[in-house]
Amino acid sequence: MQKAKGQVIDAPQQSSRDLRRVLTQVLIVLIFVPLLPGKLSAQDLNLSPSRPTVANSATIQDKGVLQAEIGYDAFPQHNPGNQQTVGTSLYYVPVARLRLDFGWSAFSHQEGEDGKANGVGTIQLGGKIVLVPEEYNRAKPGIALQYEAELPTASNRLLQGFGQQIIVLLNHHYGPNGIVDVIVNGSLVQADCQTRSGCRYGGQQSFALSYHLDKHTRLYAEVFGQNVSQSNAPPGTYAFTGFYHQFSDSFGLNGGMRFGLTNHSASIGSTVGVVFGRRLHRN
Repeated sequence: MQKAKGQVIDAPQQSSRDLRRVLTQVLIVLIFVPLLPGKLSAQDLNLSPSRPTVANSATIQDKGVLQAEIGYDAFPQHNPGNQQTVGTSLYYVPVARLRLDFGWSAFSHQEGEDGKANGVGTIQLGGKIVLVPEEYNRAKPGIALQYEAELPTASNRLLQGFGQQIIVLLNHHYGPNGIVDVIVNGSLVQADCQTRSGCRYGGQQSFALSYHLDKHTRLYAEVFGQNVSQSNAPPGTYAFTGFYHQFSDSFGLNGGMRFGLTNHSASIGSTVGVVFGRRLHRN
């Protein structure tokens, strides 16, 4: 790979530089979010993590709250291709029922038939609007609509992406004190519009159950499928099991394992992430 005329960058050296850059960026987020001005002990942050499952509920965090998530997703198999991603997401709710989203793949590793690449991935911009808030004492579920636009900002052609996705999200709690949360998502995807052959179209469907062990800990089981690469996962059908634990009103940890169910899926994958929240202004 050429940096300038007559200069060639050694691949291991470039990979090391990319990794150092990612670690620096993650460290900045880890330091920056907790130090933002605001009320530290707000009990009404109502964090609504987008990880570790692909399926998300129709809820969003409280108005005026900035939520930051950093996660690592890995599918290290050589078939269909080694894929690893470090992603950072920022979610902010300026008004009730509306969330603004910013996502960035700070580091991506991709192996496939076209070769191998390390570098900075794409940026996603979008938002989520709650159409029908969930009401525990009624049968109707919470309903939300989410939109994501992927911008072609990657540092390498193999990591590039350009497209958009629209997602319908539904969820409802059942059982004593809403101990089980049933979550269903469906989306339409437009991807790879940067290629000469033009855009590809597909979809993603996911069904998840969240069991609340207590106020701070949830266990997850999920099945999801997609015919295009989405959510830092190769195409295919997967089963997932994982957890989320909230240590405080403003910090949580999540993780889990994904298992491929179809021949063309990656056989196994893992995910781990942290969630931060900070109130920027009073509700």
